Amino acid sequence: MTIEESLREEYKPASFLRRILALFYDSLLLAGIILGYLLIITLVFGGTFESISERIFLQFSYLTLGVIFFTYFWKVNKGQTLGMQVWKIRIVGDENNEPSTKNLIYRSLLGFVFNLAFGSNYLFIFFNKDKKSINDLLSKTKTIKIN
Repeated sequence: MTIEESLREEYKPASFLRRILALFYDSLLLAGIILGYLLIITLVFGGTFESISERIFLQFSYLTLGVIFFTYFWKVNKGQTLGMQVWKIRIVGDENNEPSTKNLIYRSLLGFVFNLAFGSNYLFIFFNKDKKSINDLLSKTKTIKIN
């Protein structure tokens, strides 16, 4: 057995279902964080956010919170968010190493962008032999199943 074959057995790609369920768990957590943030911002500024600039600020801050949420958990918890821990999947680099913070930020930004495009990020998994999403390919990471 070659080294590549042993790595493929040890690091199997995470299935579409596990990824979606982990994303659902994480979305619930992120929604709670965003609602708490919105409550604080509303109380501090006392606004209803009716102007275009205020709405753009809110949208940008939601995106920033999402990127911080995912990048923080991936970096601190060895490639796992709380939802990923439940479904036993992990983010690793293409060489089965720990991805850099830069790659993790890039991965989360790309994930948000491609998921806005009708979930094309996750649909790509069905057409890729390594079960990589678009943001996996572009950020040089992969999502694996762990025991």
